[in-house]
Amino acid sequence: MSRLLAEHRFHGGMCLPAKEMKLFCDLSKKMKFNREKMKTVVSRAEAFLNEEIPACPASLYIEFAVNGNRSNYEGRYFKRRDMLLYLSYAEAYEKKGRFTEKLMDAAWAIMEESSWTIPAHIPGSGSHGDLKLPPVYNSERIHCIDLFSAATAALLASVYYLNKASLDAISPIICEKLKYLVLDRQIKPFLNSFFWWTGVGGGRVNNWNPWILSNILFVDAILVDDDYTRRAVAQKAIGYIDNFTASYAPDGGCDEGPSYWNSAGGAYFDFLETLYDLTGGKIDLFSDPLVKAICEYEPKMYIHKSRFVNFADCPANIHIDGSLLRRMGERCGSEMLCKFGDTMAGYGDVCISRTNLYRSLRNLITENHASMVSRGATRVWFPHLKVMTARESEKTDEGLFVAMKGGNNDESHNHNDIGNVIVFYEGKPVLIDTGSGRYTKKTFSAQRYEIWYMQSRFHNVPDIGGVDQREGAQYRSTDEVYDERTGGVIMQLKDAYPPEAGILSYTRETVLADRAVRIRDSFSLDREKEVDIHFLTCQKPEIKDGVIALTEGRTMRYDPRLTATVEEFAVDDPGLEHAWKSPVLWRIHLRATIREATFEITVQ
Repeated sequence: MSRLLAEHRFHGGMCLPAKEMKLFCDLSKKMKFNREKMKTVVSRAEAFLNEEIPACPASLYIEFAVNGNRSNYEGRYFKRRDMLLYLSYAEAYEKKGRFTEKLMDAAWAIMEESSWTIPAHIPGSGSHGDLKLPPVYNSERIHCIDLFSAATAALLASVYYLNKASLDAISPIICEKLKYLVLDRQIKPFLNSFFWWTGVGGGRVNNWNPWILSNILFVDAILVDDDYTRRAVAQKAIGYIDNFTASYAPDGGCDEGPSYWNSAGGAYFDFLETLYDLTGGKIDLFSDPLVKAICEYEPKMYIHKSRFVNFADCPANIHIDGSLLRRMGERCGSEMLCKFGDTMAGYGDVCISRTNLYRSLRNLITENHASMVSRGATRVWFPHLKVMTARESEKTDEGLFVAMKGGNNDESHNHNDIGNVIVFYEGKPVLIDTGSGRYTKKTFSAQRYEIWYMQSRFHNVPDIGGVDQREGAQYRSTDEVYDERTGGVIMQLKDAYPPEAGILSYTRETVLADRAVRIRDSFSLDREKEVDIHFLTCQKPEIKDGVIALTEGRTMRYDPRLTATVEEFAVDDPGLEHAWKSPVLWRIHLRATIREATFEITVQ
């Protein structure tokens, strides 16, 4: 894949002069807003007219360094950008001037921020160090390019493109300042510095790479005037995006999960789509099998409505952009993606985002093919990602659904969860993965695995002799065997645990058959010790006569050698309380003291 993009670096006419760029969002020629979508946009913009633009004081910025809180500042930071986004689109659509003054104020407030980098990302920004506040930018310190500074630059570029005439009527200084700041804070450091997310030097990359580069390329198209600089930015971006796909497995599996796929594989598609439009179709990679596989990951991880397989940091509920998915399907020739996009569009959300600007513009001009028919793949296996899913019926609100993961405990947004199994019935959760809570300073630090929901003991896997899984690439599944006939998978999990667990062999097999999910755990240990197999639920289970009553009328049957108990525990996290609509969750414990044993657990 890397080779394919590299071949186009010096493609003749790759970067055209600004006035000839063939970006699809050319208002004067091609762009026509979808009227139904714009009703929602205008309504939200009208609500913002009566709201104050929130202040973003130093006292909130510094909280991340002082007490680890990142939400207080980010809430106001993102509110400003939401206001600007909707006001900009509404004014571009109506052209009546009733949103222009508020639009100006929102843009001005953002331009007057000392930095567009959020507090959590300043410590990792090279020469800046952990200064607690944005540094003084001079010959020794350049502006950082992080996820949200690049998104802010693209948002301001979008305002410039859509609203320049309206703003110039008030004062040409507004757009003059806007253009200067965007070029100085993002394009200048992009051309003259290297950042970890580029993958230069062989560093590991994640969603930061395509997410930032898709926005940088959009800025390049809109605000960079001279052809030499535009070529330099585009060619450098192409070189960096190669690092994102260089290590991507052919199965298209995203180890960051379905929510971050939106900003990983989804943003990679944004980059390719912008590049395609920027070059008038001269660079077209949509027929490449890896591009299609990356895009098709999302429907393969779908459960029902807003539910996706939420391993790692993926939250309990997400909504994916139907317009984006349909364009992916049309570009890549995937009927699966087209139909899935129509299903997502059927839920009626207007998917525009302050962080994916070219995608948002395209979404507003993409006609919906909304469908309430919700279907999913009945069997999926990602041989490189080591994730299996199976469902009884392709109708997503019928029957049982199960997913199990292998892999390793050094994946992006990793939780220690090798062997984790989740079960749904008629699209509703039965055995759950909690997902991650609200991010704090601890979330992406050396203390990450002190957080309870990162630990394997709060996933649907066992503790062995009181020892749980550890983080690191060496802790992994092995010998995975997928049965194409049954759709089940068996894998060796002994290496997911440290040596002190004393595991000679531990295999888990998960199969969906005969209206039941069967989980078979086989242990061989170095000596007799307690095994505690646990499962999490979002409604209280009831134990009676060797059967555990679960939600949605399901039951769990287990080997009589296992002793069952139920533990209620406090979530103690506002993000998870909101996700599961409860301040508490429940953990089933199935315990036995053994040296060698095989236990079968059935959910039906």
